[in-house]
Amino acid sequence: MSLRALRHFVVVAEELHMHRAAERLHIAQPALSQQIKQLEQRLGVVLFSRANRRLTLTAAGEAFLHKTRLALEMADQAVLDAQRTARGEQGRLH
Repeated sequence: MSLRALRHFVVVAEELHMHRAAERLHIAQPALSQQIKQLEQRLGVVLFSRANRRLTLTAAGEAFLHKTRLALEMADQAVLDAQRTARGEQGRLH
């Protein structure tokens, strides 16, 4: 599972609307829908309840959203730390 897929999941969870999420991400809605379905299949859980063209997060989706946000924040921080270290702005950790 890629960081991109996780970021896309977070946007869908924030929008709770596949078309608006796709617009925000600048990708086609069918591609985003397929990506979310693949993520659900990989995890073996349903992340969104789909009823009357409306999305809501399931309990599993809520739990996954919380941890995914934390993981993405850590990944972003790791990139910044590496860049700062490469520029000499941050010392090495031993």
